[in-house]
Amino acid sequence: MVRACLWYHMAKVKPTPFRFEPGKIVGGKYVVERFLGSGYEGEVYAIVERATDIRRAAKFYYRERDPLRTNAIAYARKLDALRHCPILLQYLHQEVVRVKRLPVTVVISELVEGVKLSEFLVVEKPLSTFEALHVLYVLVKGIAPIHARGEYHGDVHDENIMIRRRGIGFELKLLDFFDLGKPGKSKIHKDVLNIVEVFHTIIGGRETYSERPQVVKDIIRGLKDTLILERFQSAGDIQRHLETLDWTK
Repeated sequence: MVRACLWYHMAKVKPTPFRFEPGKIVGGKYVVERFLGSGYEGEVYAIVERATDIRRAAKFYYRERDPLRTNAIAYARKLDALRHCPILLQYLHQEVVRVKRLPVTVVISELVEGVKLSEFLVVEKPLSTFEALHVLYVLVKGIAPIHARGEYHGDVHDENIMIRRRGIGFELKLLDFFDLGKPGKSKIHKDVLNIVEVFHTIIGGRETYSERPQVVKDIIRGLKDTLILERFQSAGDIQRHLETLDWTK
């Protein structure tokens, strides 16, 4: 009951944004390089460690959203437990720094190169069918081992995926987790539906869907949840499907 009341209170309280400007020194040892994004729990910045000049990513948690550090600890533990999955940020450490004399929890992780998928598509779209399938393949191949462990990401969307071209292919990284609840089949299914929605976005959405070949429609399946889950139960199922595509259809 106490935990439920605390969660309700946090959901109602509007957090005070940090709005760190480039060049700001935080905690006496980090220099803010640029803003990367924000979510319900906090804000993420590219930072530079003053002592080493090494660039990192730092997630600063809103005090109003995580007063007991519960979410920050769960987030760090989940990243560490899934450290064998290269598509995820690699967790480094967690600490408390002072911001305007108040304690703020910060999680330090590797800095991901590239741009958000949403920004990438503004410049690069529409991707060809082959390129779109390749991006999807990198995504599901990265998420497959997470699902194989019975775990899930819970927040797969084009604002939460970093992408960059690498040679003739693509590199992808998943950013923030949001849902840190108990794993289960329904959570994995949510990931699958979100992955297909991302693929739908990559191919240009409704505007180009009808023009795409059958190999694309066999995956998106009209964005009907029941039809998608009838064929794909996990990211691994989509990976295996892509590895055995029948291009003659």
